[in-house]
Amino acid sequence: MPFREKSAWISLLSVSAIYGYYFVSLVRSGRHAVAGFGGLLGTIVALVIVQAVLNIAVAIYKPKEAKAPRDERERLIDLRSTRCAYAGLATGVAFAIFFAGFNPPIVFNANALLFILVVSEALRNASQIIQYRRGA
Repeated sequence: MPFREKSAWISLLSVSAIYGYYFVSLVRSGRHAVAGFGGLLGTIVALVIVQAVLNIAVAIYKPKEAKAPRDERERLIDLRSTRCAYAGLATGVAFAIFFAGFNPPIVFNANALLFILVVSEALRNASQIIQYRRGA
């Protein structure tokens, strides 16, 4: 498995687990979600630490792979997966703008946009993994 595929797996699993916990706890808190900034800050710090530690561990395990420049195939996979994620992001933002017309609380809008961003990033990583597995 190439280093960049491992990195995509690390990103997909860590984003899904950490932000999944954040959004589940946010839904469970209900009306008390206004005091969620500390939770969001903790979520971001946890995500940075987990991804940094795991990517460093993978790079130490195979340093030649980690230092290798991207070849044409990897650049193409990155471009295709970014295009796929952009489509998801644009669609999600369009829905968020539509639902903003119903005048929900600002905390809901902010977390909805964060959710859309997280889902589009997960979509990008999943698309990369699928393309590496297909040999695209």
